[in-house]
Parts: sequence; C-alpha cells; structure tokens
Amino acid sequence: MLSMLSIPINDKLMGFTMKEKIVFPGDKLSTSEELLAGDGTYDDEGIIRAARLGKYQVNTKAHAATVKPVTSIPVLVQKGDTVLAEVRSVRSSMIIADVIHVIGKNRDISGDTNGTLHISEISTSYVKDPESVFSLGDIFRAKVIQVNPSLQLTTKGAKYGVIKAFCTECRNPLEQKKSILECMVCGHREKRKTAQDYGTFDLSKM
Repeated sequence: MLSMLSIPINDKLMGFTMKEKIVFPGDKLSTSEELLAGDGTYDDEGIIRAARLGKYQVNTKAHAATVKPVTSIPVLVQKGDTVLAEVRSVRSSMIIADVIHVIGKNRDISGDTNGTLHISEISTSYVKDPESVFSLGDIFRAKVIQVNPSLQLTTKGAKYGVIKAFCTECRNPLEQKKSILECMVCGHREKRKTAQDYGTFDLSKM
C-alpha cells in the first residue's frame, strides 16, 4: 500500500494544524464524524477524501480537513514531461485523465490539464479494452508525447502506469500481489497496467 509522507509540525497558524502529509486524490483523510470536508476535499459517504494532490491540513477553527496545493507558481506542461494523472473517464478506445503534477517541477499546472491516453499508447503489449487495465480514480505516471492541439500521454514502458489504485467495490487502496492487485478490506482482486514501483512510489522525491 502506498503510504502518505508525514512530517509532523507542532505550530498552528491561522487556525490550521500543519499536518504536512502529502496526499493523492482519493486518499482517506478522516471521517465526517471527525471533520468536515473543507477546501480540496470531499465527502464520500461519510469518508473525507482528498480531491487533489497536495498537503493535508486541519482547519481547527472550522473543524475541517483541507488539502493545500503543493505550490502556487504555475508551470506549463511540455512534451517529454513525466506527469502524474488521475483517470476521469474510461472509454472503448482511450482514457481521459486530469494531469495533476509534473514530476520534477514543484509547481501547480497552468493551462489545459485534460489529457488523453489512447489504447495504442497504454502498453507495448496488446490491450483489447482500456477498462481491463485502468479504472476511475486511478493515479498513474505517464509521459507527455503531444501538447498541441491536445494533451496526449503514453504509459508504454515499465516505469509508466498506475502507481495507486482503489478497489472498485469499496474504494479502499489496492495492494499488489504479484501480477494482481488485491483489496485488503473486502478481498476483491483487480488488474491494472501498473508501473514497476506500484506501492512504493515516494512522494517526497517528486
């Protein structure tokens, strides 16, 4: 299971407890009984989850969980960049995803972040159906192969592919068991086009 980077800080600033946990979209932060869903989070049937990549903080005045963007200075995505993206839609011939981070550039992304991963660019092996190797909410590493007129991605190669996936039955993170991903909560087993470092990706080295 991919763990969150935690650097505890005791200071409180403007009502915020600085958790300094870097989280992925979909990560569980709290429950709705403990905290409200604040900026950068959402309530998923009583579970407060991160809505974006960023630093988890607790607004003690509002009693709410928040996720602050990693940085504030925008960067443009360029051809050749290695990026992290979140699956938004799975179609018969492609994956539609939101590019959420450019690896090696600790800044927010400026401009259109909607990218496309065509079925022919998923793997060097034959893929019959994108839905068999990707699912909604998956976080994957990809290479940008085109920027204009549209953002195009590829996950060909061992270093590219899903680095974090959630169970389609209960939405808990999946752990890798050889070539299969398994949910440790409900036991559901699934398949993905995973990156070679699935489950061990270090957020602190982005």
